[in-house]
Amino acid sequence: MEFFRFLFSKKFLKHFLISIGITAILLWITFYSLSWYTKHSDYIVVPDFRGQNISDIMKADRFADFQFAINDSIFDPDKPKGSILSQDPYPGSRVKHNRMVYLTIVSLIPEKTSMPDLKDLTLRQAQSMLESSGLKLGKLLFIKSFDEDAVQNQLFERKVIAPGTKIDKGSVIDLQVGMGARASELKKDSLKLDSLLK
Repeated sequence: MEFFRFLFSKKFLKHFLISIGITAILLWITFYSLSWYTKHSDYIVVPDFRGQNISDIMKADRFADFQFAINDSIFDPDKPKGSILSQDPYPGSRVKHNRMVYLTIVSLIPEKTSMPDLKDLTLRQAQSMLESSGLKLGKLLFIKSFDEDAVQNQLFERKVIAPGTKIDKGSVIDLQVGMGARASELKKDSLKLDSLLK
């Protein structure tokens, strides 16, 4: 009975309300301090870095609030070397200052591939083998040969390139291709033309 009387006494209620007030103040100070320490409301929006060059971004003062790390590099002959393909966090994300942004870029150093042996292959076979090796078909130079549409020589930068030679992926290979029966027809036509001119 005395205990319940004490619970409802003015003295107990007064101290109880004071303790609640102190607890509330301490909680507010704690949460406010955490918010200030972690800068909870202080964030920046991640720009879209895709398509830009990694060296330009590293030098730009407007991106000083970010840190950058190259997460991966991928060979792509159709895109400029060093250009950014993807990023993490994604564009538009809200992050803290000095947040690390992980980038995937186009490889600065091209991958190497072995030059295949295209000699005596048909033009279609040669083109297929070039593509599978990561190389590009350049000019077709038709020469006199009995093997019609067969590759006679493979050229890189106007010089014959031997099979197995290591070259950059994406390199352009020119082919000398035999004319076959068309060569003799052209020869006959040229002889007729010479006789008419005499």
